[in-house]
Amino acid sequence: MKRWIWIGLVALSLGLTLFGLLRPRAEQGLAVTVARAEQGEFVREVRANGAVEARVYTLTFPRPGRVAEVRVKEGQTVQAGQVLAVLETTSEQAQLRSVREAILALQTRAQAALADYQSNRTRLQNQLAEVRRNLRIAEELLRVGGVARSEVERLERQEADLLAQLASLDQAHTSTQRDLRAQLQARQTELATLERTLAQSSLRAPVAGTISSVGYLVGVETTAPSTGATLSTPSIRLVEAGSLRVQARLSEADVPWVRPGQPVRLELDAAPGQPLVGKVDRLGVQAEVAGSGGSAVLPVFIRFLDEKAEALARPGLTVTARITTLRLPSALKVPLETLVEDGGKTFVWQVDETTRTVRKQPIVVRARNLTHAAVEGLAPGSILVSLPPDTLKEGQKVSYRLPGQEARP
Repeated sequence: MKRWIWIGLVALSLGLTLFGLLRPRAEQGLAVTVARAEQGEFVREVRANGAVEARVYTLTFPRPGRVAEVRVKEGQTVQAGQVLAVLETTSEQAQLRSVREAILALQTRAQAALADYQSNRTRLQNQLAEVRRNLRIAEELLRVGGVARSEVERLERQEADLLAQLASLDQAHTSTQRDLRAQLQARQTELATLERTLAQSSLRAPVAGTISSVGYLVGVETTAPSTGATLSTPSIRLVEAGSLRVQARLSEADVPWVRPGQPVRLELDAAPGQPLVGKVDRLGVQAEVAGSGGSAVLPVFIRFLDEKAEALARPGLTVTARITTLRLPSALKVPLETLVEDGGKTFVWQVDETTRTVRKQPIVVRARNLTHAAVEGLAPGSILVSLPPDTLKEGQKVSYRLPGQEARP
């Protein structure tokens, strides 16, 4: 009995094996890689490398002197007009007080001289008026024999003497006033010089900004820039608030896509993972060749819009700029490797999921970025052959595997 059972099992096994060898096989199809057409946002970016720059003021004292105070430190924010450092002015302050006292004394002398002149002139004019009145009376009496000729002559001499005194008084007053004015002008010139010197003793911020370096030390003598300034001359450097920008180098192939106002994503090499927001301010007016025999590049200037820029960005830091030249909120996207160019036309190999065959599907490319193209002429979710082989033919069967699925024969 057992023998017949074993014989039966062997026969069944041989039959199954023979059936598997002889039965007709389904066509496997050409193995290909596929990707789906997806509906979503399409963004085209242009990449450019550059560096942060800003308007930087190098501030120095316009006159020599010994530094008395340094009121700021590196990294401190300041307002326009704020005093940053001060020179010693003890001597100038003493001279200023002395000159002001001298000016006050001269003004007092001038006022006293004027008052004295006016008083004396009024007195002489009153005397002259009295003499002239008496002279007229004497001349009337002389005609009728009421007075002697000598009395008239005496009054005439008095009149002439008073006129001479008035002339001398006027001349003396003019001379005194001219001398006092000259002294006063000299003192006022001295005062203006001292005030200018004192004003130059305070180094002030011309604009609001951030102190990037402080080169002055209290107690150290400094020279004026016009009298021996060198590269090592001490100074305070101020980065103007709101002047930070990026100057990047844009490849000539990307120039046609870039326009002022386009949004930019900026990433500092010194602060990876902390992207900043900016926008294209303007394009340069002259391109230059990048390296020996290289392609031309054009400067593009980018303004920071992110408040964090003041804290993260520093002039001279390198930065990568990604300029958004096109944004389509809703577009049909396909990988670039699915596109085939032929005779000036573009098509894709589309897979029929039912028959697992391919066919050429003409499409219209709206735009491209580094990885995808925005196209028209397909339905969302269409399966496309990626990197299609040159041997692929219309209606050919294919086998493929979608991401997360088993291969489909």
